[in-house]
Amino acid sequence: MDPSLLCKAFFCFGTAVDIGGTLFPSFREHIMTYGSRGTDSQASTEDKKQSRTLFDYIASIQVPHTWFTHYYVVSVSSSIFWAFQIYSHGRIFEFLASYSQPNHSMTVNQVFLAWLFMTFQGTRRLYESLTLTKPSQSKMWVGLWLIGMAYYIFIGLSVWIEGAAALSQHERATGLEFGPPSLKTCIAVLLFLLASSIQHVCHEHLASLKKYTLPQQYWFHKVVCPHYTSECVIYVAIAIVAAPPGRWLNKTVLAGLGFVASNLGVTADSTRKWYVKKFGAEKLAGRWRMVPYLY
Repeated sequence: MDPSLLCKAFFCFGTAVDIGGTLFPSFREHIMTYGSRGTDSQASTEDKKQSRTLFDYIASIQVPHTWFTHYYVVSVSSSIFWAFQIYSHGRIFEFLASYSQPNHSMTVNQVFLAWLFMTFQGTRRLYESLTLTKPSQSKMWVGLWLIGMAYYIFIGLSVWIEGAAALSQHERATGLEFGPPSLKTCIAVLLFLLASSIQHVCHEHLASLKKYTLPQQYWFHKVVCPHYTSECVIYVAIAIVAAPPGRWLNKTVLAGLGFVASNLGVTADSTRKWYVKKFGAEKLAGRWRMVPYLY
């Protein structure tokens, strides 16, 4: 099987679970919500009994919410691993490249830029997790932790796999060509830098708040979770810079974006509901979950 298809299948499955899970209150409450965003069940007594028999045991297998840091350890490790494999034409790279479809291949330059974006994103988030995350007693379901690490393994592969054909033609990936950047590259770089800056500012603001305080910084005036919006824009930028010639978006990275957007969309909705319960609906008036005037 083409490795890019395997990545897309994983991302599409994750997206389906994220969206489908919202249709089942017990699943959403016990599995998909975590930390302070967890809400009391509003289900009937019959539903509560059912949720205990179906979900409570599974949901009780939890890990500290601070283990989110492991996601970025995996992300950075993945970037380093693939850089070595691609540069040295390692066995794993050669194996995956042998199954990759050669049509519409990314250029070596695109692979380098997409890898660079992903490496920068993972490194920055790891730094923020280590320096800005406060001690917390919050927990999350162990399945979310495992799925999150699997996501970063697959996205680390996704940013270069559509360029495997071009990479295979160059010894030690010496095919970089220097020249004027394309329009796609300029757009992707601007989006990436802007979204990364906004996300970092948002994370610094959230870290500066006292516990259970409503964010009031500029980017939070219209959006409950602007750091989630920024995360999605970052992956849009990667999808653009990694788009093979003749395309505007890399389909494999785009599938990863779908997974990210659906997952963060559910969390943003839970965050808004928790804020409404904690601070009152009037405090959240005019604030969209992630995308102004849309969601």
